[in-house]
Amino acid sequence: MMDDKRLEAEKQVLASKLPSNSYRFMDMNTSCPYIVMAAKTNSGNIYTVRIDLANFPNSKPEAFVRKMLYTKTGEAMNGPSAAMHTLSTKYGFTQICHYADSAWTPMVSIYKVYVKCRLWLEMYDLHLKTGNNLDYYLNHQH
Repeated sequence: MMDDKRLEAEKQVLASKLPSNSYRFMDMNTSCPYIVMAAKTNSGNIYTVRIDLANFPNSKPEAFVRKMLYTKTGEAMNGPSAAMHTLSTKYGFTQICHYADSAWTPMVSIYKVYVKCRLWLEMYDLHLKTGNNLDYYLNHQH
């Protein structure tokens, strides 16, 4: 769990990068803290992302779009898919892959995770238009 100093640093970064009404820290004094963040894609779609912070920053946080997403062909994105950059579902939400485990360091900020999630959402919108898998647009990190 992150200490108060790290939490304050994260809040300062977010306040300098995003409107204050676009994110909210939740349940911070519990064993399951998380942040909810709004993300508007270039095509105008608005998504809400949940980033679980229980082991942040020491472990890569799980990130979810706060609803079940579906592929262009109507399949639920509810499990691991290398081609679509998704992981196992939780809370009934699509879990998105934002960092490879090997690329994670405690120096990565919540804002950087948000940027990766936002990029994923842009590629998801492209998938809905073109039918191409997200892997067509995104490379896996090693």
